[in-house]
Amino acid sequence: MERTFAVAVRDRNDLFLWTRLRRAAGTDIYYVLPTGREHDPKWKKWDPHGSWHKDGRVHHKSFDRKIFPTERQKPDAEFKGTYNLITRGISSDEPRLFGVPCDPTEFSEIMEIPAGILSPKYPDYETHMSIDVSEPGLQPLLMGGSENILCQHIFDDAIPHITVTVFSFQIGT
Repeated sequence: MERTFAVAVRDRNDLFLWTRLRRAAGTDIYYVLPTGREHDPKWKKWDPHGSWHKDGRVHHKSFDRKIFPTERQKPDAEFKGTYNLITRGISSDEPRLFGVPCDPTEFSEIMEIPAGILSPKYPDYETHMSIDVSEPGLQPLLMGGSENILCQHIFDDAIPHITVTVFSFQIGT
């Protein structure tokens, strides 16, 4: 069964899509970083996304180019350990600037992040979002450790679990 998840930021009455996650029926796991320019032909190739395929291949993609390709274990019921899929900075005004509305009816489950917990600092981020893939019960791999977790959601519809964590960490401190 395929399932789609949203990581969205609640900014006053508005809900903005920050990351789209999909677990395909064959265990593949995908993330897509909406840009707000998906319908602009000049920017269509930007399309930042990544995948963890059922055979263990992992890569990220943008502008039709694979980056950081690697081989890992298969994302199935035998999955062991914790692996970070992606960590990216997030500031409080970025979701509104990207302007991608989140329609809750398009998703199986939503993690809603309150904009008020996010730092306004950009590009020297103080708040980050991490997507980790792990066996049940394990914590994500976070810069600065887990004492700075602001919010977290575990998509536990299948093994491995997909854990999304928003945390604070000042790079360079």
